[in-house]
Amino acid sequence: MVLGRGQQCDVQINDPRTSRSHCILQIDNGKLTLRDNQSTGGTFVGSQKISEHVLLPGQIFRIGETDIRCRLGADAADRTVAPNNAPNVRAGSPPPPPPKIPTLQSLVGKSLGPYQLDKIISGGNTGMVFLATDTETKQRVAIKALTPDLANSDEQKERFVRAMKTMLPIKHPNIIRLLQAGKNGPFCWAAMEFVDGENLAQVIDRIGVEGMLDWKDVWRVAMHIGRALQAAEENKIIHRNVTPTNILRRKSDKVSLLGDLMLAKAIEGNLAAQVTRPGQMIGDLPYMSPERTRDGAQVDGRSDLYGLGATMYALLTGRPPYESNSLLELVKQIRSDQPPPPPKQFQLSIADKFQDVVMQLLAKRPEDRYSSPGAMIKELLWVGKLNNLTID
Repeated sequence: MVLGRGQQCDVQINDPRTSRSHCILQIDNGKLTLRDNQSTGGTFVGSQKISEHVLLPGQIFRIGETDIRCRLGADAADRTVAPNNAPNVRAGSPPPPPPKIPTLQSLVGKSLGPYQLDKIISGGNTGMVFLATDTETKQRVAIKALTPDLANSDEQKERFVRAMKTMLPIKHPNIIRLLQAGKNGPFCWAAMEFVDGENLAQVIDRIGVEGMLDWKDVWRVAMHIGRALQAAEENKIIHRNVTPTNILRRKSDKVSLLGDLMLAKAIEGNLAAQVTRPGQMIGDLPYMSPERTRDGAQVDGRSDLYGLGATMYALLTGRPPYESNSLLELVKQIRSDQPPPPPKQFQLSIADKFQDVVMQLLAKRPEDRYSSPGAMIKELLWVGKLNNLTID
């Protein structure tokens, strides 16, 4: 269950201080887990800001200026008949305790490889990102640790590490650099360069409150991420999840960097199916290309270009190309022949040629989009020349 002020949420909160997709509630075997969805203002239990927290019945959490009380239905508490697969226990004896699975929050203050994890930066569908310190060089790094259930076998862990190591040689100014990867106990992790900035989902969240982002700034984002996708293409890598949360904008120089490129390679196959399980796809779905919403469909780099186009659209308008309260309706809109409203309906100052680039990226059929990142960059450079825009 997704909570927030956006129309695509399962529970829409009429609170301007909540994010569009603020937090996620998930029930599993009677356990209710609250996860912050990289919200701008944070999710709080009591006075503590949390990334992930197991809620107790009656416990209150806060998003924006809204307090919400956790109350589970009576069914779970009042059940008197054991399920058929329940283990045999003597009458009156307490049930066996569930196996204890370590949480990602428990890693704070501990080490993964040569890195000490200092604090949680953010949480997402696949794991949690920590600010960490290299104990040898004292350098600040970001550590992404996957949730334990994403790699619950030795074979999957080895596959993750092998795939991540193929990314180590890739160095590009618009790609977050992978420094090291490994596995410790139930956790697979990757050490990356630390980028002091914010992701584009946070930027989009502020649109409408602080005003629209100038289209020239969006043009620069498109150039930066276009170059990152060009480097990915040269290394025969498809990202598969180009969304606002996977693009960071550095505070010092406003340079945009593409993240989780190595993760796309590392979680192909069985792990990828788990990442897109129900309840965790909702945040990414508005940025998926039509072909990505179909099971077993073949995707290529043109699907990544659609994701970039959808991100650019949201930066220009404050909303993704399609929104709906219903998951099925949202998928139907994405697959339909009906294009989204042109961005100029929301921001009149957008250059016509730049709008044309965005709308071509959002073409329903892959063959109607740009054939490659290089072809898109060529068009963007022409837009820049017409409007006296420069980029390093």
